[in-house]
Amino acid sequence: MQQDKRVHRHGPYRLYAPIYDRFFAPGFSEGHSMMYESLGLENGNRILEVGVGTGVSLTFCPSFVEVEAIDFSSHMLKKAEERASKGEISAKVAFSQMDAHSLQFDDDFFDHSLIAHALAVVAEPLVVLEEMKRVTKSGGRITIVNHYTRGGGKLISLINPFRKRMGLGKHVEFAKLIEKCGLSLIREERVNKNTSSILVCSVP
Repeated sequence: MQQDKRVHRHGPYRLYAPIYDRFFAPGFSEGHSMMYESLGLENGNRILEVGVGTGVSLTFCPSFVEVEAIDFSSHMLKKAEERASKGEISAKVAFSQMDAHSLQFDDDFFDHSLIAHALAVVAEPLVVLEEMKRVTKSGGRITIVNHYTRGGGKLISLINPFRKRMGLGKHVEFAKLIEKCGLSLIREERVNKNTSSILVCSVP
């Protein structure tokens, strides 16, 4: 798919931004906490968070790292920047509106990268994951948090078109995606009362 033909379903997030923290974020808090813990962070590490949304995940980020936080939705980013201005985030964070299919960073720029509940809503998950791999140093980690059950099932297949249209994401076989991208899956664990999974990958 050509870049100029990609369909980015960011429209619904204009509606979700004002209510995200109240209705969505509480159910994601365990995954947000675990994803930063999964990176084994060290002082001065440079982290990329793709699809940062309203920035609620950043409240779990330690103060001794630097984060580049990107999102395609300006409405979500505005909420994240407001959160930072209120002192709710202790880490040093730079916010940017950016298309994750074409990350504006050099190769091997970050020590680690992560993405929570966003890889299933992008137009091309493999392209985004490959971009995250490109900008992450060899030996670093890429952590994915998302609603995920291996194999999906008939119900998932039935509601998939509706989830996509609402901007809630399609079913993605993340384990297969990780393998296709050339990453090594080193940990997979159910979180958020078993509604989501955290997948921790190693960059070769």
